[in-house]
Amino acid sequence: MGYVCILALMAVLRVFLREDTRRNRRIFCVVSGLLLIAFSALRHPTVGRDTASFIDVFLKVEGRDILDVLQFSSWTEPGFRLLCALIGLFTKNGQWLIVLTSVIIHGSVTYFLYRHAKNPYLGLFLYMALMIYPLYLCIMRQALAVAIFLFAYGFLKKKKWLPYVLIVLLAATFHTSVLIFLACPFLTLLRVTRKRLRWLLPATGVLAVICLIFVRPIITFAQRLFPKYADYEPTTFLALYGFFAFFLVVTVYGLFRLYLTSEGDTLLPVQENGFDERSFLTLMMLLGVVLAAMMTGFGQLQRLFHYFELFYLLWLPAIVPPLFCEKKGRVAVPIETMLVLGVAVAYFLVLLFLRSGLWYDAMPYRFFW
Repeated sequence: MGYVCILALMAVLRVFLREDTRRNRRIFCVVSGLLLIAFSALRHPTVGRDTASFIDVFLKVEGRDILDVLQFSSWTEPGFRLLCALIGLFTKNGQWLIVLTSVIIHGSVTYFLYRHAKNPYLGLFLYMALMIYPLYLCIMRQALAVAIFLFAYGFLKKKKWLPYVLIVLLAATFHTSVLIFLACPFLTLLRVTRKRLRWLLPATGVLAVICLIFVRPIITFAQRLFPKYADYEPTTFLALYGFFAFFLVVTVYGLFRLYLTSEGDTLLPVQENGFDERSFLTLMMLLGVVLAAMMTGFGQLQRLFHYFELFYLLWLPAIVPPLFCEKKGRVAVPIETMLVLGVAVAYFLVLLFLRSGLWYDAMPYRFFW
């Protein structure tokens, strides 16, 4: 019930902070961020399938010198081991690993949404409603990599490639899969227009269908190129098709709002330095559709798909109308917004109650005491 309570508190807080001002945005983000950090920091090590394993690594590297930590044989990347060693200089209690990583991960996401989401209220609500937050209670290394990468997004928007690349490389010391974001600067070179969508959408659809049908041979070929992953056996389950369908629907809804409505050009305008966020997010969502199609036949790709789920938090807040708007001299709530919120809550409840046993053991929640 803890996850439901946090979601409800966010909704109530938004109602009280009805006027969209910088002050109210700060209050909402600070209060919501502190709730998210505290709930994560106070969890028992059994909350999250991999949490106990991360604490085990922390206990093994605690007290070692830097060179020993770097050479220590482990399934974790060196950045994570160094973080464990740094915390180990001050405490031998593994709970502090959970506390400090919670501050880093959820503090970073909150700050990111405050700075870059067009509607941070909706962004933080979706962070919980789309089950990204409970996921991060388990995948600590990947969540830390995401937290570090989020600080690179501002440099991407400013087209400052060197600091962007350096931050991504730093994030890769926690989870190497984050290196896929090194391709992002190249995506900023392509501008998506209504005319280009005429060939871009069919190309994406054909590629997604090919991946959906031939994912096993494609992965087998990739495993020959990268023998390190040859032992991964293909896994699949029905929920993966649900994630794929949901991502596809969200992408189509966003394309409609951004390219087929009169206000589409103003929702994400091109910045002064030439960065076209609308085009960039469109390309990321289309790539996410292709990866989601592959994921249905090779469940291990879900870890990569989680990176694209992150862009829900920018994509939807940019295209969904604000919760409160002025209409004929009175405050109104757009029906479209209520439909989006209703779908998000339904998605949350379905995953929470029908798939909670498989959700990386993030449920049931227990406090560490």
